[in-house]
Amino acid sequence: MGVKLYLGEAVGLLLKTLPFIWIRLGTYALLGLGLSIYFAVAAGVAWLLGQVLGILGVIVFLAAFGGAWALVRWAKRYFFYLLQAAHIAVMTEYIVYGRAPEGSQVQYGRRQVMDRFRDVSLMFAVDLMIDGIVKRINRTVASITGLLPIPNLDNLNKIIAQVSKFATTYIDEAILSRAYQYREKNVWAVAQDGIILYAQAWKPVLANAVALTIINYLEMAVVLVILAIPAIILGAIIPFEPVRVFLGLLVLVGTWMFKLAVSDAYAMAATLLAYHRSIEGVEPNPDWKERLEGMSDQFRQLTDRASSAVAGKETASGEPESSESDPATSNEGSETDPSSTDKNPES
Repeated sequence: MGVKLYLGEAVGLLLKTLPFIWIRLGTYALLGLGLSIYFAVAAGVAWLLGQVLGILGVIVFLAAFGGAWALVRWAKRYFFYLLQAAHIAVMTEYIVYGRAPEGSQVQYGRRQVMDRFRDVSLMFAVDLMIDGIVKRINRTVASITGLLPIPNLDNLNKIIAQVSKFATTYIDEAILSRAYQYREKNVWAVAQDGIILYAQAWKPVLANAVALTIINYLEMAVVLVILAIPAIILGAIIPFEPVRVFLGLLVLVGTWMFKLAVSDAYAMAATLLAYHRSIEGVEPNPDWKERLEGMSDQFRQLTDRASSAVAGKETASGEPESSESDPATSNEGSETDPSSTDKNPES
């Protein structure tokens, strides 16, 4: 029996969480417009300087590109990443409990995230550790070529194996979504059990993540063509080189922003569905815990942090707490993982 892809159900999930899609589209559109203007100005300055000294123009444009890249990364870390986490919290509510949260979806999602990750550095620390462990599992346990019933196509298999490395970002977030499922504040323990469950049921999750990564880039190609057609027509009507350059920038940046706003959300929805459906009724296997501890140093660190959080010895940033710390803070995250007692079939 083949692996199920949750493409149609993912569309339905996005339609149920439209407030987030509108926010993503609006904010990424503003960011894209700002970047287009920024690049147009930078290209103009670089061109003028290039008339004086060619290499100077190239250096200025490369520096401008690097600055834009840093700006986007900053925006993704301190705004869009939190927005995505809130979106995931609401999608998890629909997937696991089959109902919409009460009140505003955006406010509910934000509240769920802040209850568990009051410090953004904690979210990144957990996510980074999960990412490393998942990649290790995919290298040593999961075989992406085993998902492909296509003989004698080694080159294609190698390409898709490389694509699977990019797909781990969706798997990381799916694993962490269990924190919203169990209302759990010990995110280290949630991550530990979530990774064990992924190792037990990796095939449909990885298959969906890889398929959606490929679809994601195919969507980009389609959007690029759609945006390029009117830009080419306008460029032919307006024979002014700076306008043509600006239109070209709008097309490229617009395609990139569409990927970040919609395509990534779609891929995330499908991977969330695959993960929660695959682990339904499955309990973390202690044998897998031992196997992962022997396989990954990062998993051993994760286990230590989960234990420290249960003992109340770890701060919100994920570092061991000093003896002078505020007692109120030291009790944070001391709640044990409900998955050890709650027999909810979604665990």
